[in-house]
Amino acid sequence: MKVAFSVLMSIYRKERPDWLREAMESIFSQSAQPSEIVMVKDGPLTEELEAVIDEYSSRYPIFKFVVNEMNLGLGLALQRGLLACSNEYVARMDTDDTMPVDRFEKQLSALVEGDNDLVSCWSTILTEDMQTTVAVKQRPEHHEDIVKLAKRRSPVCHAGSFFRKSAVLNAGNYQHSNSFYEDYDLWIRMIMSGARFYNVQESLYNVRTTEGQIKRRGGFNYLKVELSTFRRYYKMGFYSLKDLFLNSAIRIVVRLMPGGLRKSFLVKIWNFKK
Repeated sequence: MKVAFSVLMSIYRKERPDWLREAMESIFSQSAQPSEIVMVKDGPLTEELEAVIDEYSSRYPIFKFVVNEMNLGLGLALQRGLLACSNEYVARMDTDDTMPVDRFEKQLSALVEGDNDLVSCWSTILTEDMQTTVAVKQRPEHHEDIVKLAKRRSPVCHAGSFFRKSAVLNAGNYQHSNSFYEDYDLWIRMIMSGARFYNVQESLYNVRTTEGQIKRRGGFNYLKVELSTFRRYYKMGFYSLKDLFLNSAIRIVVRLMPGGLRKSFLVKIWNFKK
């Protein structure tokens, strides 16, 4: 399918050059190629990261750069990046992950030919070296079931999503960088604005997970922001009072668990078949 689309990425100085290289190779190995890659440099980068970016932007002159003088966080970086995208169809991709060669092709087909505003997929969670599978996150296929899951947690793979730019802008674009929920927040606003969702029923995205990322999903400060975010979703009318209490109770238990126990719990949730 010959349809122009953009790839939206954000990078900051703490990311690794070798992982960025793997992500770039994954993009340029796709059976459906983007017409542009919009990369947000979220604050000053290291010389090593800049060298990898220069290498690929020289080989593939389809890059468009958005440069933030200081690190704004993922949500606000993607907000600026999306505005810079030239195409209606936009694929998300993180700079440390990989994907099967047919991801773009399959999702673009479902997005263009189906009555959908966002198409995502299952994702494979892998260890840091991308050699061992930790979990396969399966998500429901159809919009009604996706909305039902959204009452509990994010119902789609963010970095593996492919969407219509107009639908995201209609919902207010990315907004929140400090809530840990820049993607979930956007999905809720999109659902409430009438956007249609679909998940391809196979794993089309490989997520690199480190011990540090899992550890950051806990603690009192994380929980405090999370509970405040849930109250906002209740005030917006997306959560019922039951949703608010149930989600808050579950998060209080999970976020205050010891790190090892929380990891085991999250892996079970990730592997749970929807």
